[in-house]
Amino acid sequence: MRAMSVAGEPRFDARPIGPGTVCVVTGGLGFIGSNLTHRLVDLGATVRIVDALVPAHGGDARNVAGLDVDVLVADIGQAVVADAVSGAHVVFNLAGQVSHTASMIEPERDLYWNAITHGRFLETLRLVQPDVRVVHASTRQVYGRAIRLPVDEHHPANPVDVNGVAKLAGEQLHMVYARAYSMAITSLRLTNVYGPRQRLTSDELGFLPVFIRTALENGTIKLFGDGSQRRDCVYVDDVVDALLAAAGEYGIGRVYNVGHAVDHSLAEIASVLTRLAAAGGRASEVVLSPWPGDHQRIDIGSFHTDSGLIAAELGWKATTDLADGLRAALAFYREHPWYLSST
Repeated sequence: MRAMSVAGEPRFDARPIGPGTVCVVTGGLGFIGSNLTHRLVDLGATVRIVDALVPAHGGDARNVAGLDVDVLVADIGQAVVADAVSGAHVVFNLAGQVSHTASMIEPERDLYWNAITHGRFLETLRLVQPDVRVVHASTRQVYGRAIRLPVDEHHPANPVDVNGVAKLAGEQLHMVYARAYSMAITSLRLTNVYGPRQRLTSDELGFLPVFIRTALENGTIKLFGDGSQRRDCVYVDDVVDALLAAAGEYGIGRVYNVGHAVDHSLAEIASVLTRLAAAGGRASEVVLSPWPGDHQRIDIGSFHTDSGLIAAELGWKATTDLADGLRAALAFYREHPWYLSST
């Protein structure tokens, strides 16, 4: 089957991902990328991973241990990546830096990893494999503070931190290449993702891994402010489903939200998690804590994603409820305790 690009010209062969499909996963040693890689291998695809293994970004070769995949340790902006993408049918571009507070400390570094390298990578794809299907991972952080809830794709983009600016720039670069060069590209704005293979030892990669680590260690979970802020959280298997749905023949040149239909307050999330993680009847304590200045100045308040567009056009919606997802995540980390270690 031939798919139509945004410019109306057939550019690539749409096919179900399976045996004979060559997939490239950038950031493939990280949280979402490694879970996607496991799924692709299960489907029979040939997988090539490109990952810079930047220490603070969370990538770890152990995330794909035992899988028959090729791994190139490189920055996606480097020329050597041309060999990895040559002959590929689908590229899942998940590389990037995700810490909001780190982006405010080293803004140029964040712009490099989330925008400049992606511009170089897109140029490599244009020159080497222009017919490849590309799915790019963006973030709900591009919206900034919501002026209405839930937030759909028509909501203004007004980032509150450098990470949101850089991710929006990377997203727009992908859309420029989709329009200008008729490349088959889709971008997904992901909300709070959690589940197996997430780095737990950093306090800079989102509140969910911090909560999960603390609950597993029976520590004290600190909620900034009054705990009433709301978030929708998406289990990583649902995100992998969204990535695969976006790799088909539809949605080219489109940007989609990927979130959950149900949102919860941070206090509710912490309560569910501590109840599920309680060991021997002893649960972690949850306390309220004043906002640290570096966090408060870039806080976005409550956020709830409207994922109606991707449901209507690609048939995707999150199906894992919070308790089931957290239960599965806790079980995984208990079976793989090295995620709780800094080594």
